[in-house]
Amino acid sequence: MIKSFTIVRRAVSDAYAPDVPYVVALIVLEEGPTMMSNVVGCDVGDVRIGMRVQVVFDDWPAGVSIPKFAPTGRQVA
Repeated sequence: MIKSFTIVRRAVSDAYAPDVPYVVALIVLEEGPTMMSNVVGCDVGDVRIGMRVQVVFDDWPAGVSIPKFAPTGRQVA
């Protein structure tokens, strides 16, 4: 579940320029811990505090997989 988030509209470097705007969020995992990650798979304007999300993996070169989160079908009212 999304605890807090911000929409990044200005890239911090040229490497992130193709991705703007993007969401950086604090995600509360069902297991208890909170982690920071990106929210993907929806319009940045649709992201809300309390939104339920599920992990998806972004595969990078050299065998690295980065956890990101996408909305689930079960949303908090």
